[in-house]
Amino acid sequence: MISNEKQSLTSKIWEFRWSYIFLAPAFVIYLMFVLWPVLGSVYYSFFEWDGFGNWPEYFIGLRNYIEIFQDKYFWNSLSNTFQYVIFQNIFKLPLSLVIAWILNSKKLRGSNFYRAIFFLPVISSTAIIGIVMTFILSPWNGPVNELLLNFNFVNTPVDFLGSSSYALWMVILVEVWHMSGQYIIYWLAGLQSIPSELYEAAEVDGANSLQSFIYITIPALKPVIIIVTLLGVVNSLKIFDIVQAMTGGGPAFATDVVTTFIYRNAFGSSLTKIGYASAAAILFGIIVMSFGTLQGIIISKVKK
Repeated sequence: MISNEKQSLTSKIWEFRWSYIFLAPAFVIYLMFVLWPVLGSVYYSFFEWDGFGNWPEYFIGLRNYIEIFQDKYFWNSLSNTFQYVIFQNIFKLPLSLVIAWILNSKKLRGSNFYRAIFFLPVISSTAIIGIVMTFILSPWNGPVNELLLNFNFVNTPVDFLGSSSYALWMVILVEVWHMSGQYIIYWLAGLQSIPSELYEAAEVDGANSLQSFIYITIPALKPVIIIVTLLGVVNSLKIFDIVQAMTGGGPAFATDVVTTFIYRNAFGSSLTKIGYASAAAILFGIIVMSFGTLQGIIISKVKK
């Protein structure tokens, strides 16, 4: 019986051999650039290592993890990360939904042109956007400050990226503008799946556009809302490039997120601490997985 099962498994593998051959390159890339770095980070996190030399030698056990728990800069970066995730999605998801709803209207002419305009920032380089935005928001002849001064909204230029009060909010707003186009596409896909007969029936009953949006669109989009929210949260947790390009985590660590904290300890200073940065990355990974699991439980209850 066992030999027959083995023979059957072998024959199935041989039958689909071309599928495995085509999957092999992606699997090798996954091993090299995903699995191995994760396992390497777990290993390095138990050593005191500056990244130089062939291999870490000073095994220190859980000391890196203990220091991370006592590091106020790590907890500050974690707090900033979750502030970014919460507020960016609060702004981005409803805004992109409203824009998608407008673009989906049959009465709107040139909707394809407007869709391209909104999606254009998504395909632009984040590093370039970050650099350009530093000039736009600059207190020295920046266009934003010029407008504020000309219309007498402020008396002196505002250093948006140099102020601890404004810097994180500026990063959030820039990233909302940058990524909203991607979520507009998601919402459009959901909106186009809603039968037009529902809107026609509502129009016959005398419902206006706002009433149709509230009582037809939102309930019909419930599964899409759940998925898009999950995608928005997960993607927001990976924030790094826009912060690094605009502020580098400053001023005074006001925009420092976990990924910039890890980068700074691993590569961004003269005293590199690969083991310490690896421990921070592993802890952040555990926190994200726990958060994702909790979110999955909440979503499953909402679906019921």
